[in-house]
Amino acid sequence: MVYLTRILTLLLFTNILESQELDRVAVIVNDGVVLESDIQQRMDDFKKNATLNGEKIPSDEALREDIQEQLITAEIQLQIADKVGIKISDEELNLTLKRLAQQNNLEIEEFIKVVEERGDSYSDLREEVRKNLKINRVQQGRIQNKIQISKDELDNFLQTEEAQNQLGPELRVRQILIRKNSSQNVNEIYEETLSGLQAGINIDNLISNFSEDSGSGDLGWRKLPAFPELFSTSLKNMKIGDLSAPIESGAGNHLLYLEDKRGPTVLFEKQWNVRHILLIPNRIRPDAASEELINEIKNRIENGESFSELASEYSDDPGSKQEGGNLGWAGEGVYDDEFERQMIKSNLNEVTDPFLSQFGWHILEVLGTRVEDKTNENIQDRAFSYLFNRKFQEELETDLQELRADAFVEIKEFD
Repeated sequence: MVYLTRILTLLLFTNILESQELDRVAVIVNDGVVLESDIQQRMDDFKKNATLNGEKIPSDEALREDIQEQLITAEIQLQIADKVGIKISDEELNLTLKRLAQQNNLEIEEFIKVVEERGDSYSDLREEVRKNLKINRVQQGRIQNKIQISKDELDNFLQTEEAQNQLGPELRVRQILIRKNSSQNVNEIYEETLSGLQAGINIDNLISNFSEDSGSGDLGWRKLPAFPELFSTSLKNMKIGDLSAPIESGAGNHLLYLEDKRGPTVLFEKQWNVRHILLIPNRIRPDAASEELINEIKNRIENGESFSELASEYSDDPGSKQEGGNLGWAGEGVYDDEFERQMIKSNLNEVTDPFLSQFGWHILEVLGTRVEDKTNENIQDRAFSYLFNRKFQEELETDLQELRADAFVEIKEFD
């Protein structure tokens, strides 16, 4: 019995030593630590992923140094997260992992299976993602308010070749060329071409009738910087179907027609021009009375009374009341869900039956629809994001260097 006790004690002591060897402290960071096992795990993961992706693997010494610094910086930020009380709920974590799976075109169950088939632990991945979310929250809180982007800065960036090449669409441009000393009057040709386009005449026919260019007038698909500066000045503000005023060059006068755009920033939005009357139930006029009144108003409109005058008299929407109920042009995602549903299904110039939204009782009338080219607005949004992200990374790098310099860090040396 004594012999067995000694063997069990020896085995237990050996396991403790192995555990301590595996989880020994590699770095002390303020009041936290980075474990040797974490460094080794990261190194193994890096090598495995690099091998799968056919990437070059640096020396163990260089790789260890890089990963060690990453873990030190992460530990500092996680300590800040704990101090300010940042928590990541299971619901938020699950949504993040679901989005991660979707980015890989997988359902969450398939994603878990792929992770485990690679020999990785899904539970470890969850905790790693949780830590990254906490770190991101810390970075947003520390950096976001430091970044300012003025309108002038945004406009200046949009004028650069970098922005135009990265964000700008490709343009397909056609031209009518009236050569120097031509018997044709360029201003008359401009007016006739404009009238023809408005009348629905195909640009090919107009080019054939007027252009003195030897070709078809097709300048091909190009980004803005690839056009002569004379052309790009006009083209940057044109929408599809627009015709430029005459542009004079050494060859003569050019009328540019923007036929099409393509690229990831090209965006077209269907819009509706709507007017409405809103009755908001209240204590004096409760829900039933509001419903009765909106039906009465609709009947009066159908009997010939003015929609705009009745809107000015009865509508409870202060924003549109003085405009005869007119809300102007807007696309999807702007209005209440039920209002939008009624708007989309409505015929032009027909007043809807009364319906209830979260705001009250409505009738609406769609006055017109159009497809609006929102490419320039989309480019501005992306340019703002591009500048913001660039500044964010610059500020973040400086902030992390300062955090690292101010932290107490002791790197343990092992034999």
